[in-house]
Amino acid sequence: MTITWKRNLPLPMARPRYYDYEYLRADDLTQALDYLLARQNLAARLLRPTGVVSGLELTPTGSDVTVGQGVAIDGDGLVVVLPESRRTTLPGDGTFVVWVEYHEYLSDPRDEGGLAAETRWTEEGLVKVSATPPTDPAHAVVLGKVTRAGGTVTVQPTGRQVAGLRVPVGAIVPAVGAGPQAGITFPTDPGGGSGDEAYIRYWPYGGENTILRIANNNDPDDLIAFTQYGADRLRIGGGMLHLGSMEGAAVTAGQVVTALGFWGPGVQHAQLSFRAGRGFELIDRSADGPALGYTEGSKPYADLAVKELRAASLRGRGGLSLTAEGAYSVRATGGVTVVKDATGNGDLSVQGNMSVAGHLTLPNWSWINGGTRLHIGGPERLHLLNAAGVYVGFGGVAGADSGSLFVENRSSFGGDMRVTGKMVVGPATPPLASWSGGGISTFDLFASGAIYLGASESSGYTISLNAGSGVIKGKSKQFAIDHPLDAPDATERRQLIHAALEGPENGVYYRGEGRLEGGAATVELPAYFEALTRQDGRTVQLTPVFDDDEPVSALAAGRVRDGAFRVRTVDGSPASHAFYWEVKAVRADLEPLAVEVPA
Repeated sequence: MTITWKRNLPLPMARPRYYDYEYLRADDLTQALDYLLARQNLAARLLRPTGVVSGLELTPTGSDVTVGQGVAIDGDGLVVVLPESRRTTLPGDGTFVVWVEYHEYLSDPRDEGGLAAETRWTEEGLVKVSATPPTDPAHAVVLGKVTRAGGTVTVQPTGRQVAGLRVPVGAIVPAVGAGPQAGITFPTDPGGGSGDEAYIRYWPYGGENTILRIANNNDPDDLIAFTQYGADRLRIGGGMLHLGSMEGAAVTAGQVVTALGFWGPGVQHAQLSFRAGRGFELIDRSADGPALGYTEGSKPYADLAVKELRAASLRGRGGLSLTAEGAYSVRATGGVTVVKDATGNGDLSVQGNMSVAGHLTLPNWSWINGGTRLHIGGPERLHLLNAAGVYVGFGGVAGADSGSLFVENRSSFGGDMRVTGKMVVGPATPPLASWSGGGISTFDLFASGAIYLGASESSGYTISLNAGSGVIKGKSKQFAIDHPLDAPDATERRQLIHAALEGPENGVYYRGEGRLEGGAATVELPAYFEALTRQDGRTVQLTPVFDDDEPVSALAAGRVRDGAFRVRTVDGSPASHAFYWEVKAVRADLEPLAVEVPA
């Protein structure tokens, strides 16, 4: 293997041996110098990668650029020195790459002893500018880019090469100790302040116990960051340990931004993740491995066992199950607050106040026992919702029903439901009057037995509605009618109170107007008259009607048969005046009315 030290030249492996009376030639001194320079270049190449060591800053100067004095090392390990700042002319408008190369040339000629020759090799950094990158990047140190537009020059430090320490083999072994002369120490006050320092030190602090300290001291906002995949994943700052992506694109709601993975030689691996806008998730990653790439709810949740948990808020988005081998107790001096979906097969005993914000779900054959009394209060309306119906009573649980409200008093219940105040049933209900001390507001009211209205069982009910027979009983059947003489927008309006006619039969009546032709007329009744009424008990009333001063006659009516009856003048005169008629009958679809019954 050939080791080169400069421009593909082999590394000199021999150096001159000097002794007394030795005759030295120019080649001998050249070889000695090349040997020393080769070792120097090789050491520089091994310890420092190519780049700027110091200086060599680009500064706009008019329509040109000035390269500041400085030092760089090229790919051969040659030290490139620019002893003084140098103004360089740009070829025109556009974007250009500026770099520096090592350059040496013969100088200082002499003519001694009949032989003229240069006596020195002079080294200098050569500044070059081009619109394209250097063709020999191993021997060019790029200082950056400059752009000239209309005579204005701006500097773009893109692609600037900076040298640093490089250890190709072996290890860096700093001194052990807690003082500033040990470990790795960085330059102080890089931001121009006072007292800023950073270091890495390693030392024993007690017996065989050691400590590795990574420090960034002076201000509470000084950061220590661990970066991976282009962003800080772990950062210490402000007295806090931060996990996540502290820089880069903004995260979206529901995105997993950071996680702690728990991994080891076992059957289960867990991950504690933080999902933006959601919170923390403890999931089982046994099937794959800890990572940020999984969708919400796609992984099973892992178990979390703690001896004692004290928290202001405890949340389980995929479900929260609390299991105890003994009794499960919730104790709080300020009461117990259950936010949503509290379930359990045992008894829940609350000493103090218990607030439930959301749904309280209990398994089948579960109870809410209030001891002596159970009060349910709140600023809004109370809703009792159940797909199989709601039963209010005492004792057991009734059978399922299709979504109705049942209030029962039977052997399995034995209790009543009492409503003190007003009851509203249904989504579209009329408002209850403000003066009402109670009452029910509902869209429809159904009863298979009867409805009683009035005072009490002992004193009797003023009105009863019997659902079986369809009978409505009451001392007076009155109706309220808007007063026809009051305008609809009048400030004070009145009502007319009329009462229904009463009689000892289930009667119906029909009335109308007819006209005689030749002293006679026939009146046709509705087609359903014969089917609706009894044959007996039909009566007809007639009233003659005159226009102006025309003569009228007394009228007589025949019996109602086949849904019609005849009318004629009593004296047989051929009158042609009008008349009013009225027919009364008894309904045939009902039994005769029992008039006198016990109270």
